[in-house]
Amino acid sequence: MKSRIVQIVRWRTPQPQLAGSMCSAHGTKTCTRDLVADVFLSDAGSPRIHRRVCQQWLDHEPDVAAYETARRAPGREDLR
Repeated sequence: MKSRIVQIVRWRTPQPQLAGSMCSAHGTKTCTRDLVADVFLSDAGSPRIHRRVCQQWLDHEPDVAAYETARRAPGREDLR
C-alpha cells in the first residue's frame, strides 16, 4: 500500500536512537544515525502514521522532495 507524506516536523536538535525511539525507515540494525524529524504519512488503511527518521532518509527519499516542492508551490496552502 502506497503511503503519502502529509507532514514533516524537523527537529532543532538531532536525537540519538534509543530503545524506544529508533529510525522507522531503517531500524536500529542498519541505522545508527541520529534522528532528525517526525514524518506523518497517510494511506488507504490509516489516516495518520507516525515515523521518526534520520537525515539520510530525508535526503534520499524521493517523496520528501516532492512533498517539499508541493508545499512551496505558489497559491498552495500550508498542509500542516
